[in-house]
Amino acid sequence: MTETSLDRADMESDVVIVGAGGAGGAAAITAHDAGASVIIMEKMPKPGGNTRFSSASWFCPPPGTEAEAVKHAEALCLGNTDRETIQGYVEEASKTKTWIEALGAETKLTRFLQVRYPQITHPSWPNFPGAKSQVNYRLSYELDFEAFGLKLWELLSSHLERRGIKITCSTPAKELVTNEKGEVIGVIAERAGQRISVRAKRAVVLTCGGFEFNEAMKEEYLPFKPIYGVGNPGNTGDGIIMAEKVGAALWHMTLHVGGFGFKAPEYDAPFHAGQGFVFPGFIYVNKDGKRFTNELGRETHFQWQALMFFDSKKPGYPTIPFYSVFDQENIRRGPLSVSTSERTGNYKWSLDNSAEIAKGWIKRGKTIRELAKQISVDEATLENTIAKYNEYCKTGVDHDFHRARETMEPIKSPPYYAMELWPYMPNTMGGPRRDGKGRVLSTSGQPIPRLYSAGELGSLWGFLYYGGGNVGEVLATGRIAGRNATAEKPWC
Repeated sequence: MTETSLDRADMESDVVIVGAGGAGGAAAITAHDAGASVIIMEKMPKPGGNTRFSSASWFCPPPGTEAEAVKHAEALCLGNTDRETIQGYVEEASKTKTWIEALGAETKLTRFLQVRYPQITHPSWPNFPGAKSQVNYRLSYELDFEAFGLKLWELLSSHLERRGIKITCSTPAKELVTNEKGEVIGVIAERAGQRISVRAKRAVVLTCGGFEFNEAMKEEYLPFKPIYGVGNPGNTGDGIIMAEKVGAALWHMTLHVGGFGFKAPEYDAPFHAGQGFVFPGFIYVNKDGKRFTNELGRETHFQWQALMFFDSKKPGYPTIPFYSVFDQENIRRGPLSVSTSERTGNYKWSLDNSAEIAKGWIKRGKTIRELAKQISVDEATLENTIAKYNEYCKTGVDHDFHRARETMEPIKSPPYYAMELWPYMPNTMGGPRRDGKGRVLSTSGQPIPRLYSAGELGSLWGFLYYGGGNVGEVLATGRIAGRNATAEKPWC
Protein backbone atom coordinates (compact mmCIF):
# COMPACT_ATOMS: atom_id res chain seq x y z
CA MET A 1 0.00 0.00 0.00
CA THR A 2 1.28 3.48 -0.78
CA GLU A 3 0.27 6.74 0.83
CA THR A 4 2.23 9.96 0.67
CA SER A 5 1.30 10.99 4.20
CA LEU A 6 -0.42 9.94 7.38
CA ASP A 7 -1.58 13.40 8.37
CA ARG A 8 -4.72 12.04 9.99
CA ALA A 9 -3.21 9.08 11.77
CA ASP A 10 -5.20 7.72 14.69
CA MET A 11 -2.01 6.91 16.63
CA GLU A 12 1.68 7.67 16.30
CA SER A 13 5.04 6.92 17.86
CA ASP A 14 8.68 6.90 16.88
CA VAL A 15 8.71 3.13 16.55
CA VAL A 16 5.67 0.95 15.81
CA ILE A 17 6.09 -2.72 16.69
CA VAL A 18 3.74 -5.31 15.19
CA GLY A 19 3.50 -8.30 17.53
CA ALA A 20 3.66 -8.43 21.34
CA GLY A 21 5.81 -11.49 21.97
CA GLY A 22 9.36 -11.95 23.13
CA ALA A 23 10.92 -10.27 20.09
CA GLY A 24 8.46 -7.39 20.24
CA GLY A 25 9.02 -6.98 23.97
CA ALA A 26 12.81 -6.95 23.60
CA ALA A 27 12.57 -4.50 20.70
CA ALA A 28 10.22 -2.19 22.60
CA ILE A 29 12.31 -2.10 25.79
CA THR A 30 15.48 -1.43 23.80
CA ALA A 31 13.87 1.28 21.66
CA HIS A 32 12.37 3.00 24.70
CA ASP A 33 15.66 2.93 26.59
CA ALA A 34 17.36 4.47 23.55
CA GLY A 35 14.94 7.39 23.67
CA ALA A 36 12.10 6.41 21.34
CA SER A 37 8.38 6.47 21.93
CA VAL A 38 6.91 3.03 21.23
CA ILE A 39 3.54 1.46 20.42
CA ILE A 40 3.10 -2.31 20.23
CA MET A 41 0.19 -3.61 18.17
CA GLU A 42 -1.03 -7.10 19.01
CA LYS A 43 -3.48 -9.20 17.04
CA MET A 44 -4.60 -11.45 19.89
CA PRO A 45 -6.64 -10.53 22.99
CA LYS A 46 -3.72 -11.64 25.17
CA PRO A 47 -0.07 -10.68 24.48
CA GLY A 48 2.95 -12.95 24.73
CA GLY A 49 3.10 -14.60 21.31
CA ASN A 50 4.96 -17.86 20.94
CA THR A 51 7.28 -16.91 23.79
CA ARG A 52 4.49 -17.72 26.26
CA PHE A 53 4.34 -21.26 24.89
CA SER A 54 8.10 -21.90 24.73
CA SER A 55 10.52 -23.58 27.12
CA ALA A 56 12.37 -20.22 27.09
CA SER A 57 15.92 -21.49 26.91
CA TRP A 58 18.12 -19.00 25.08
CA PHE A 59 21.49 -19.30 23.40
CA CYS A 60 24.24 -17.17 24.95
CA PRO A 61 27.80 -18.07 23.90
CA PRO A 62 30.43 -17.70 26.63
CA PRO A 63 32.90 -14.80 26.34
CA GLY A 64 35.65 -15.55 23.86
CA THR A 65 33.66 -18.19 21.94
CA GLU A 66 31.86 -15.84 19.55
CA ALA A 67 33.98 -16.85 16.55
CA GLU A 68 33.25 -20.52 17.26
CA ALA A 69 29.55 -19.73 17.62
CA VAL A 70 29.52 -18.04 14.21
CA LYS A 71 31.27 -21.06 12.71
CA HIS A 72 28.73 -23.40 14.34
CA ALA A 73 25.70 -21.46 13.10
CA GLU A 74 27.17 -21.22 9.60
CA ALA A 75 27.66 -24.98 9.51
CA LEU A 76 24.09 -25.60 10.66
CA CYS A 77 22.69 -23.17 8.08
CA LEU A 78 24.55 -25.03 5.31
CA GLY A 79 25.36 -21.84 3.42
CA ASN A 80 21.76 -20.61 3.39
CA THR A 81 22.42 -17.63 5.70
CA ASP A 82 25.09 -15.01 5.15
CA ARG A 83 27.89 -14.52 7.66
CA GLU A 84 27.01 -10.87 8.36
CA THR A 85 23.54 -11.81 9.61
CA ILE A 86 24.89 -14.65 11.73
CA GLN A 87 27.65 -12.42 13.10
CA GLY A 88 25.15 -9.77 14.19
CA TYR A 89 23.02 -12.37 15.94
CA VAL A 90 25.92 -14.03 17.76
CA GLU A 91 27.43 -10.76 18.96
CA GLU A 92 24.11 -9.65 20.43
CA ALA A 93 23.25 -13.11 21.80
CA SER A 94 26.47 -13.10 23.81
CA LYS A 95 25.01 -10.18 25.82
CA THR A 96 21.57 -11.69 26.50
CA LYS A 97 22.32 -13.15 29.93
CA THR A 98 23.64 -9.77 31.11
CA TRP A 99 20.62 -7.99 29.61
CA ILE A 100 18.12 -10.33 31.28
CA GLU A 101 19.87 -10.00 34.63
CA ALA A 102 19.82 -6.21 34.26
CA LEU A 103 16.02 -6.54 34.13
CA GLY A 104 16.22 -7.98 37.64
CA ALA A 105 15.98 -11.70 36.89
CA GLU A 106 18.26 -14.52 37.96
CA THR A 107 19.43 -17.00 35.33
CA LYS A 108 20.79 -20.53 35.28
CA LEU A 109 22.45 -22.82 32.78
CA THR A 110 20.14 -25.02 30.73
CA ARG A 111 20.87 -28.73 30.52
CA PHE A 112 20.77 -30.03 26.95
CA LEU A 113 18.54 -33.05 27.43
CA GLN A 114 18.56 -35.04 24.21
CA VAL A 115 16.11 -37.73 23.14
CA ARG A 116 18.61 -40.50 23.76
CA TYR A 117 19.07 -43.44 26.09
CA PRO A 118 20.78 -43.20 28.48
CA GLN A 119 19.72 -39.57 28.59
CA ILE A 120 22.64 -37.31 27.87
CA THR A 121 23.32 -33.61 28.11
CA HIS A 122 25.33 -32.24 25.23
CA PRO A 123 24.85 -29.71 22.44
CA SER A 124 22.26 -30.57 19.82
CA TRP A 125 24.85 -31.11 17.06
CA PRO A 126 28.10 -32.03 18.88
CA ASN A 127 29.95 -33.11 15.73
CA PHE A 128 29.58 -29.78 13.93
CA PRO A 129 32.37 -27.18 14.10
CA GLY A 130 32.10 -24.80 17.03
CA ALA A 131 29.64 -26.92 19.03
CA LYS A 132 31.29 -26.10 22.37
CA SER A 133 30.04 -22.53 22.01
CA GLN A 134 26.44 -23.74 22.31
CA VAL A 135 25.60 -22.70 25.85
CA ASN A 136 22.07 -21.86 26.93
CA TYR A 137 20.44 -20.15 29.89
CA ARG A 138 16.93 -19.70 31.20
CA LEU A 139 15.29 -17.97 34.14
CA SER A 140 16.24 -19.45 37.50
CA TYR A 141 12.98 -21.07 38.58
CA GLU A 142 12.01 -24.62 39.45
CA LEU A 143 9.14 -24.97 37.03
CA ASP A 144 7.39 -27.43 34.79
CA PHE A 145 8.93 -27.52 31.31
CA GLU A 146 6.11 -25.54 29.69
CA ALA A 147 6.01 -22.76 32.33
CA PHE A 148 9.35 -21.11 31.56
CA GLY A 149 8.01 -19.27 28.54
CA LEU A 150 5.24 -17.67 30.53
CA LYS A 151 7.74 -16.52 33.18
CA LEU A 152 9.97 -14.97 30.53
CA TRP A 153 7.03 -13.13 29.02
CA GLU A 154 5.93 -11.93 32.47
CA LEU A 155 9.42 -10.49 33.00
CA LEU A 156 9.35 -8.61 29.68
CA SER A 157 5.75 -7.54 30.20
CA SER A 158 6.51 -6.08 33.62
CA HIS A 159 9.24 -3.92 32.09
CA LEU A 160 6.98 -2.77 29.28
CA GLU A 161 4.44 -1.69 31.89
CA ARG A 162 7.13 -0.04 34.03
CA ARG A 163 8.18 2.04 31.02
CA GLY A 164 4.63 2.96 30.10
CA ILE A 165 4.82 1.17 26.75
CA LYS A 166 1.32 0.58 25.47
CA ILE A 167 0.20 -2.72 23.95
CA THR A 168 -2.95 -2.39 21.86
CA CYS A 169 -4.42 -5.90 21.90
CA SER A 170 -7.09 -7.21 19.50
CA THR A 171 -5.63 -4.88 16.87
CA PRO A 172 -4.32 -6.93 13.93
CA ALA A 173 -2.08 -5.11 11.48
CA LYS A 174 -3.32 -5.38 7.90
CA GLU A 175 -1.00 -3.33 5.69
CA LEU A 176 2.26 -1.43 5.74
CA VAL A 177 2.11 2.18 4.58
CA THR A 178 4.87 3.50 2.33
CA ASN A 179 5.56 6.96 0.94
CA GLU A 180 6.71 8.03 -2.51
CA LYS A 181 10.32 7.20 -1.54
CA GLY A 182 9.39 3.62 -0.68
CA GLU A 183 9.92 4.23 3.03
CA VAL A 184 7.67 2.36 5.46
CA ILE A 185 6.02 5.14 7.45
CA GLY A 186 3.20 3.38 9.26
CA VAL A 187 0.68 0.61 9.58
CA ILE A 188 -3.00 0.16 8.78
CA ALA A 189 -4.71 -1.99 11.40
CA GLU A 190 -8.17 -3.03 12.45
CA ARG A 191 -9.73 -2.58 15.87
CA ALA A 192 -13.31 -3.40 16.83
CA GLY A 193 -14.14 -3.66 13.14
CA GLN A 194 -12.80 -0.20 12.38
CA ARG A 195 -9.82 0.71 10.19
CA ILE A 196 -7.15 2.66 12.06
CA SER A 197 -3.89 4.19 10.90
CA VAL A 198 -0.70 4.31 12.96
CA ARG A 199 2.16 6.62 12.04
CA ALA A 200 5.75 5.45 12.64
CA LYS A 201 8.01 8.51 12.70
CA ARG A 202 11.20 6.45 12.67
CA ALA A 203 10.47 2.83 11.70
CA VAL A 204 8.18 -0.20 11.84
CA VAL A 205 9.41 -3.44 13.41
CA LEU A 206 7.65 -6.69 12.47
CA THR A 207 7.74 -9.26 15.28
CA CYS A 208 4.49 -11.12 14.58
CA GLY A 209 5.74 -14.67 14.18
CA GLY A 210 5.42 -17.34 11.54
CA PHE A 211 2.60 -19.19 9.80
CA GLU A 212 1.95 -22.23 12.01
CA PHE A 213 -1.80 -21.64 11.81
CA ASN A 214 -2.16 -20.62 8.17
CA GLU A 215 -3.22 -23.84 6.46
CA ALA A 216 -2.78 -22.48 2.93
CA MET A 217 0.80 -21.39 3.61
CA LYS A 218 1.60 -24.69 5.30
CA GLU A 219 0.28 -26.50 2.23
CA GLU A 220 2.45 -24.37 -0.04
CA TYR A 221 5.73 -24.38 1.87
CA LEU A 222 6.12 -27.21 4.38
CA PRO A 223 7.43 -30.65 3.35
CA PHE A 224 4.57 -32.84 4.59
CA LYS A 225 1.14 -32.67 6.18
CA PRO A 226 -0.56 -32.41 8.53
CA ILE A 227 1.65 -30.61 11.04
CA TYR A 228 -0.18 -29.31 14.09
CA GLY A 229 0.76 -25.97 15.62
CA VAL A 230 1.25 -25.94 19.39
CA GLY A 231 2.00 -22.26 19.92
CA ASN A 232 0.25 -18.96 19.40
CA PRO A 233 -2.87 -19.44 17.20
CA GLY A 234 -2.47 -15.86 15.99
CA ASN A 235 0.58 -16.87 13.97
CA THR A 236 -0.98 -16.92 10.50
CA GLY A 237 1.81 -15.36 8.46
CA ASP A 238 0.49 -11.79 8.60
CA GLY A 239 3.92 -10.19 8.74
CA ILE A 240 5.15 -12.30 5.84
CA ILE A 241 2.22 -11.25 3.67
CA MET A 242 2.57 -7.56 4.57
CA ALA A 243 6.33 -7.51 4.01
CA GLU A 244 6.08 -9.30 0.68
CA LYS A 245 3.59 -6.69 -0.55
CA VAL A 246 6.19 -3.94 -0.07
CA GLY A 247 8.86 -5.91 -1.92
CA ALA A 248 10.51 -8.08 0.74
CA ALA A 249 12.50 -11.14 -0.26
CA LEU A 250 11.52 -14.34 1.56
CA TRP A 251 13.85 -17.03 2.86
CA HIS A 252 13.82 -20.33 4.80
CA MET A 253 10.12 -20.83 4.05
CA THR A 254 10.24 -24.65 4.03
CA LEU A 255 11.78 -24.92 7.50
CA HIS A 256 10.22 -25.44 10.89
CA VAL A 257 11.10 -26.71 14.35
CA GLY A 258 9.10 -29.75 15.26
CA GLY A 259 8.52 -32.90 17.20
CA PHE A 260 5.64 -35.29 17.60
CA GLY A 261 3.00 -36.04 20.16
CA PHE A 262 -0.34 -37.53 21.01
CA LYS A 263 -3.34 -35.67 19.61
CA ALA A 264 -6.31 -36.03 21.96
CA PRO A 265 -9.71 -35.24 20.40
CA GLU A 266 -10.49 -32.97 23.35
CA TYR A 267 -7.69 -30.51 22.51
CA ASP A 268 -6.53 -28.49 19.52
CA ALA A 269 -2.83 -29.15 20.06
CA PRO A 270 -0.92 -32.41 20.59
CA PHE A 271 0.82 -33.40 23.80
CA HIS A 272 4.61 -33.58 23.57
CA ALA A 273 5.82 -37.18 23.51
CA GLY A 274 9.46 -36.93 22.43
CA GLN A 275 10.91 -37.01 25.95
CA GLY A 276 8.43 -39.70 27.00
CA PHE A 277 9.99 -42.29 24.72
CA VAL A 278 13.61 -42.41 25.80
CA PHE A 279 13.53 -45.86 27.37
CA PRO A 280 14.82 -49.02 25.68
CA GLY A 281 11.71 -51.15 25.26
CA PHE A 282 9.66 -49.46 22.55
CA ILE A 283 9.52 -49.13 18.76
CA TYR A 284 7.82 -46.86 16.24
CA VAL A 285 5.73 -48.43 13.50
CA ASN A 286 3.98 -46.92 10.51
CA LYS A 287 0.42 -47.49 9.35
CA ASP A 288 1.52 -50.82 7.86
CA GLY A 289 2.83 -52.01 11.23
CA LYS A 290 6.50 -51.79 10.18
CA ARG A 291 9.42 -50.00 11.78
CA PHE A 292 10.72 -47.04 9.75
CA THR A 293 13.52 -45.38 11.73
CA ASN A 294 16.12 -45.58 14.46
CA GLU A 295 13.80 -44.46 17.24
CA LEU A 296 16.59 -42.86 19.29
CA GLY A 297 18.86 -41.71 16.49
CA ARG A 298 17.74 -38.15 15.78
CA GLU A 299 18.25 -34.74 17.36
CA THR A 300 15.34 -33.60 19.51
CA HIS A 301 14.08 -30.82 17.26
CA PHE A 302 14.44 -32.80 14.03
CA GLN A 303 12.70 -36.07 14.81
CA TRP A 304 10.10 -35.04 12.23
CA GLN A 305 12.61 -35.72 9.43
CA ALA A 306 11.81 -39.42 9.73
CA LEU A 307 8.20 -38.70 8.74
CA MET A 308 8.80 -37.06 5.35
CA PHE A 309 8.53 -40.16 3.12
CA PHE A 310 5.64 -40.01 0.64
CA ASP A 311 4.49 -43.36 -0.74
CA SER A 312 3.63 -42.96 -4.43
CA LYS A 313 2.32 -46.52 -4.69
CA LYS A 314 -0.29 -45.90 -1.99
CA PRO A 315 -0.48 -42.11 -2.23
CA GLY A 316 0.02 -40.62 1.18
CA TYR A 317 2.41 -40.41 4.11
CA PRO A 318 2.64 -43.89 5.68
CA THR A 319 4.17 -42.51 8.88
CA ILE A 320 1.53 -39.83 9.56
CA PRO A 321 0.25 -40.82 12.01
CA PHE A 322 2.58 -43.47 13.39
CA TYR A 323 2.48 -45.53 16.58
CA SER A 324 4.76 -46.14 19.53
CA VAL A 325 4.48 -49.76 20.68
CA PHE A 326 5.70 -51.03 24.07
CA ASP A 327 4.78 -53.44 26.87
CA GLN A 328 3.73 -53.58 30.51
CA GLU A 329 7.32 -53.32 31.71
CA ASN A 330 7.68 -49.95 30.06
CA ILE A 331 4.33 -48.43 30.96
CA ARG A 332 5.71 -48.26 34.51
CA ARG A 333 8.66 -46.01 33.65
CA GLY A 334 6.74 -42.78 34.07
CA PRO A 335 4.45 -40.40 32.17
CA LEU A 336 4.67 -40.87 28.43
CA SER A 337 3.81 -37.29 27.60
CA VAL A 338 3.60 -33.75 28.91
CA SER A 339 1.45 -30.78 28.03
CA THR A 340 2.93 -28.68 25.23
CA SER A 341 1.14 -25.54 26.40
CA GLU A 342 -2.02 -24.06 27.82
CA ARG A 343 -3.53 -25.04 24.47
CA THR A 344 -3.85 -28.54 25.93
CA GLY A 345 -5.71 -27.08 28.86
CA ASN A 346 -2.68 -27.34 31.17
CA TYR A 347 -3.63 -31.00 31.46
CA LYS A 348 -1.33 -32.95 33.80
CA TRP A 349 -0.47 -36.38 32.48
CA SER A 350 -0.79 -39.09 35.13
CA LEU A 351 2.47 -40.40 36.55
CA ASP A 352 1.59 -44.04 35.84
CA ASN A 353 -0.36 -43.36 32.60
CA SER A 354 -3.45 -45.01 34.09
CA ALA A 355 -5.76 -42.05 33.44
CA GLU A 356 -4.76 -41.97 29.78
CA ILE A 357 -5.27 -45.72 29.41
CA ALA A 358 -8.74 -45.30 30.91
CA LYS A 359 -9.50 -42.47 28.45
CA GLY A 360 -8.47 -44.68 25.54
CA TRP A 361 -5.61 -42.35 24.63
CA ILE A 362 -3.17 -45.23 25.17
CA LYS A 363 -4.41 -48.40 23.48
CA ARG A 364 -4.01 -51.76 25.22
CA GLY A 365 -4.15 -55.36 24.05
CA LYS A 366 -3.61 -58.69 25.80
CA THR A 367 -1.73 -59.91 22.75
CA ILE A 368 0.13 -58.23 19.89
CA ARG A 369 -2.67 -59.20 17.51
CA GLU A 370 -5.28 -57.68 19.79
CA LEU A 371 -3.22 -54.48 19.99
CA ALA A 372 -2.90 -54.41 16.20
CA LYS A 373 -6.69 -54.41 15.92
CA GLN A 374 -6.84 -51.48 18.35
CA ILE A 375 -4.62 -49.35 16.09
CA SER A 376 -5.92 -50.73 12.77
CA VAL A 377 -2.68 -52.22 11.47
CA ASP A 378 -2.18 -55.67 9.98
CA GLU A 379 -2.00 -58.20 12.80
CA ALA A 380 0.54 -60.55 11.25
CA THR A 381 2.78 -57.67 10.16
CA LEU A 382 2.92 -56.13 13.62
CA GLU A 383 3.54 -59.53 15.17
CA ASN A 384 6.43 -60.15 12.76
CA THR A 385 7.83 -56.65 13.32
CA ILE A 386 8.02 -57.16 17.07
CA ALA A 387 9.43 -60.67 16.73
CA LYS A 388 12.18 -59.31 14.46
CA TYR A 389 12.95 -56.45 16.85
CA ASN A 390 13.07 -58.86 19.81
CA GLU A 391 15.59 -60.99 17.91
CA TYR A 392 17.74 -57.89 17.37
CA CYS A 393 17.59 -57.32 21.13
CA LYS A 394 19.05 -60.80 21.68
CA THR A 395 21.93 -60.30 19.27
CA GLY A 396 22.45 -56.63 20.11
CA VAL A 397 22.51 -55.68 16.42
CA ASP A 398 19.72 -53.78 14.68
CA HIS A 399 20.26 -54.75 11.05
CA ASP A 400 17.48 -52.49 9.81
CA PHE A 401 18.15 -49.10 11.44
CA HIS A 402 21.34 -49.53 13.50
CA ARG A 403 19.81 -48.67 16.83
CA ALA A 404 22.42 -48.88 19.58
CA ARG A 405 22.57 -52.08 21.64
CA GLU A 406 22.03 -50.30 24.97
CA THR A 407 18.79 -48.72 23.74
CA MET A 408 17.07 -52.02 22.94
CA GLU A 409 15.03 -54.25 25.22
CA PRO A 410 12.51 -56.83 24.02
CA ILE A 411 8.79 -56.14 23.94
CA LYS A 412 7.55 -59.30 25.62
CA SER A 413 5.58 -58.54 28.80
CA PRO A 414 1.80 -58.39 28.23
CA PRO A 415 -0.41 -56.50 28.09
CA TYR A 416 0.90 -54.46 25.17
CA TYR A 417 0.35 -50.78 24.52
CA ALA A 418 0.40 -48.27 21.68
CA MET A 419 0.06 -44.50 21.28
CA GLU A 420 -0.87 -42.78 18.05
CA LEU A 421 1.58 -39.92 17.34
CA TRP A 422 1.35 -36.91 15.03
CA PRO A 423 3.90 -34.28 13.96
CA TYR A 424 3.67 -30.85 15.54
CA MET A 425 5.64 -27.61 15.47
CA PRO A 426 6.15 -24.73 17.87
CA ASN A 427 7.14 -22.46 15.00
CA THR A 428 8.07 -22.02 11.37
CA MET A 429 11.34 -20.32 10.35
CA GLY A 430 10.52 -18.58 7.10
CA GLY A 431 9.68 -14.98 6.38
CA PRO A 432 11.18 -11.74 5.10
CA ARG A 433 14.93 -11.86 4.79
CA ARG A 434 16.82 -9.55 7.13
CA ASP A 435 20.42 -8.50 7.61
CA GLY A 436 22.61 -8.28 10.70
CA LYS A 437 21.08 -4.92 11.60
CA GLY A 438 17.54 -6.30 11.54
CA ARG A 439 16.66 -4.50 8.30
CA VAL A 440 14.20 -6.28 6.01
CA LEU A 441 15.72 -6.79 2.56
CA SER A 442 14.01 -6.41 -0.80
CA THR A 443 14.16 -8.92 -3.65
CA SER A 444 17.08 -6.89 -5.01
CA GLY A 445 18.97 -7.37 -1.75
CA GLN A 446 18.64 -3.77 -0.57
CA PRO A 447 17.14 -2.74 2.79
CA ILE A 448 13.51 -1.62 2.60
CA PRO A 449 13.74 1.83 4.23
CA ARG A 450 12.44 2.00 7.81
CA LEU A 451 11.33 -1.65 7.97
CA TYR A 452 12.84 -4.07 10.49
CA SER A 453 12.01 -7.56 11.73
CA ALA A 454 12.98 -9.90 14.56
CA GLY A 455 12.31 -13.36 15.95
CA GLU A 456 10.93 -16.30 14.03
CA LEU A 457 9.51 -13.97 11.35
CA GLY A 458 12.28 -14.58 8.82
CA SER A 459 14.54 -16.51 11.20
CA LEU A 460 18.20 -16.83 10.29
CA TRP A 461 18.09 -20.63 10.74
CA GLY A 462 18.54 -21.94 7.21
CA PHE A 463 18.75 -25.72 7.53
CA LEU A 464 19.39 -27.29 10.94
CA TYR A 465 18.57 -25.76 14.31
CA TYR A 466 19.74 -26.14 17.90
CA GLY A 467 17.73 -25.92 21.10
CA GLY A 468 17.61 -22.37 22.42
CA GLY A 469 18.24 -20.94 18.97
CA ASN A 470 14.77 -19.48 18.52
CA VAL A 471 14.35 -17.81 21.91
CA GLY A 472 17.97 -16.73 21.66
CA GLU A 473 17.17 -15.15 18.31
CA VAL A 474 13.98 -13.58 19.66
CA LEU A 475 15.83 -11.77 22.44
CA ALA A 476 18.92 -10.85 20.42
CA THR A 477 17.32 -9.76 17.14
CA GLY A 478 14.55 -7.96 19.02
CA ARG A 479 17.17 -5.77 20.67
CA ILE A 480 19.03 -5.29 17.38
CA ALA A 481 15.86 -4.20 15.57
CA GLY A 482 14.72 -1.92 18.40
CA ARG A 483 18.09 -0.20 18.61
CA ASN A 484 18.49 0.37 14.87
CA ALA A 485 14.87 1.41 14.35
CA THR A 486 15.37 4.10 16.99
CA ALA A 487 18.52 5.30 15.22
CA GLU A 488 16.50 6.26 12.13
CA LYS A 489 15.95 9.99 11.68
CA PRO A 490 12.26 10.95 11.95
CA TRP A 491 10.65 11.54 8.57
CA CYS A 492 8.06 13.93 10.01
